Amino acid sequence: YHGKAEGQPDYIGIDQSLQESRRLIFTEGRFEIQEGIWLFSDVSHPAPLPSSNRDLLMKQEGELVDDLFLHEQNLVIEEDGVTVLFTGCAHNGIVNIVRHFHSLRGRYPDYVLGGFHLSKGGDDHESYEEIDRIAAFLTKTEATYYTGHCTGLLPYERLREKMGDQVRYLSAGTLLEL
Repeated sequence: YHGKAEGQPDYIGIDQSLQESRRLIFTEGRFEIQEGIWLFSDVSHPAPLPSSNRDLLMKQEGELVDDLFLHEQNLVIEEDGVTVLFTGCAHNGIVNIVRHFHSLRGRYPDYVLGGFHLSKGGDDHESYEEIDRIAAFLTKTEATYYTGHCTGLLPYERLREKMGDQVRYLSAGTLLEL
């Protein structure tokens, strides 16, 4: 659900008619698609969640509460000794997702692609102090990060200032050869 200052929240989840579809596979935790390609969810939150999550809700025991994003999936592709982690919008927090990957594999990925959900647009973004904390952690992983629109341009510029070439902007139509 997406909360509103006035009125009823909008349902923004999966079309309920698809819940019984035999063409969909609902997963949780770690799920192997095939050798070298797998998903994980159920990311814990020791680091703060993005503040832009504040309007996103879920129904729990009939009540609307803050969404914990335990269902948010992350895709891992491992091939020829290279590991790529795809995060989507990283509502669980990019630091939490990368830490969770490390807890599953005992190492960090080589590349991470996805949004960091650090902005709701314009000047409405995470504090520079928080962005600096994120940059400090990501730098230590030695992975290369490609991030896009939901990171926000101002947060991206701050990350780039702190991380240099370790973070790059991923625009629509970009072709990567990893």
